[in-house]
Amino acid sequence: MYEQMEKYSVNNIPGKGYEVTGNFRDDIHDIHTRILFDYHTYQILEAEATTDSLPFPICQQGLDKIKNVVGLQAGPGFSRKIKETLMGAQGCIHLGEMVMNSMKAGLQAASREIPEWVEEEDYKQRWSLWSTFFKDSCIYFTQPDALENLLHKVHTEMKNQ
Repeated sequence: MYEQMEKYSVNNIPGKGYEVTGNFRDDIHDIHTRILFDYHTYQILEAEATTDSLPFPICQQGLDKIKNVVGLQAGPGFSRKIKETLMGAQGCIHLGEMVMNSMKAGLQAASREIPEWVEEEDYKQRWSLWSTFFKDSCIYFTQPDALENLLHKVHTEMKNQ
């Protein structure tokens, strides 16, 4: 029997963006990541990886490559850049997947509430850009009024919960 667990937590860092902490764990790995995304550019400002267990000592070299993603910006081509930077013969597939999943978790968190330090119009403009990016990869965003419906839900329904 094999079991694998991945978990991501997102914190709003006022004036900066979103800090995503991740954990990948199975019977031989226990990897932790922390990535800070700039709210305005979705650029990676900080990135670190630690571990409580790895299968082989050389695996640490793959984890050390996380510093090379600082400065990368989420958006078109992000997955390709992560694969080139973190995965492959000199990297770690788990780490690359964790960075990509951290970006997704940050976006999901950002879609659920407007940080107090962000103007509502700025928030709407950013989601207009992201909805274009998601249009060809998500059934919801292919709907004609997807962005308006999402923003209505965020601004009314989720605020009242």
